[in-house]
Amino acid sequence: MHLKLILILLIAWTSVQSETTNETLLEALQNCQHIESDYGRLVCYDNLSKAQQESATAQSSQAAINEDVSTKQTAAIENNRTVTKQLPVLVADLDEAGFKYSVGRMDLLGHEFDAMLVSLGHRVNVADFSLSNQPDIFFNVFAQIRSQFDVEELSTRNNRGGALINTDFTVGGELVQIRPDWQWRLSYRHRSTHLGDEFLIENQEYLDKRLNLSYETLKFLAFKSLGQWDIYGGGGFITRMEPSGLHQFQWQAGGQYKVSGFPDFTPVLGMDLAAWAEADRNLNVTLRAGIEINKWFNRPVNIFLEYQEGHSPYGQFFTEDFNYFGLSVYNHW
Repeated sequence: MHLKLILILLIAWTSVQSETTNETLLEALQNCQHIESDYGRLVCYDNLSKAQQESATAQSSQAAINEDVSTKQTAAIENNRTVTKQLPVLVADLDEAGFKYSVGRMDLLGHEFDAMLVSLGHRVNVADFSLSNQPDIFFNVFAQIRSQFDVEELSTRNNRGGALINTDFTVGGELVQIRPDWQWRLSYRHRSTHLGDEFLIENQEYLDKRLNLSYETLKFLAFKSLGQWDIYGGGGFITRMEPSGLHQFQWQAGGQYKVSGFPDFTPVLGMDLAAWAEADRNLNVTLRAGIEINKWFNRPVNIFLEYQEGHSPYGQFFTEDFNYFGLSVYNHW
């Protein structure tokens, strides 16, 4: 009987030595030894062993939870570092790199039709430059593809995907500095546009009127936060163009507002104003209003009602009157 008690004592000691201090364990074992009944002592040792095993399991589970939280916090920190190396997302800027899907009504070239807008782009940091006594300057590269489709008679189209009107391709680089009171971005970008085959088939006059519109732009933009408001403005200079003879200056300004106090679903408003002397400097206006969803995704997803008016910002139609109203989904990933 004494041998069995010694073995049980050794097993209990082994199972609990990594989870409690020696003094606490010895005190618990001594309490068990003071029990006169052999059966009572066995029950005491057994309960002590079970308690220590449950404690070990709970601590193991807590360690796993802590590790998961730590991983998520690290990912959030890394994501925040990436975001702070870029200007905040310009909610209503059509040139903002990201994913976009929009359906609505478009008025272009004298008629109104159902339209679909699709855009895919991304911006990534590739280098940082440290300055003495000044905030770092970040170098980012970006690219974007955006297309417009006529889906007015979707069921009669051979490809069932709508008629591609035009696709714009943009690629470039930028320098960004995040200063204490304001931020700035200096970018250089190439843009080219291409008419869709379906559009040319249905509008054969553009076989002669077609322009191979392509140009590079050097652009400066300043950004400042004022409480819940953000405002920005700047201008661009076209350094090379095809066809030649286009006006070289472009302007942009805008603002946006995010309603505080709604961490999961944030109401957002945005307005962007753009002008190009080639279109007699008439303003292109883009308005967006909706919600930013922060709850289920790794990055915010925006759902907006969107309105565009002015001269077409798409392809070679930059001198044509244009408007668009639709429902849009955005993700600036």
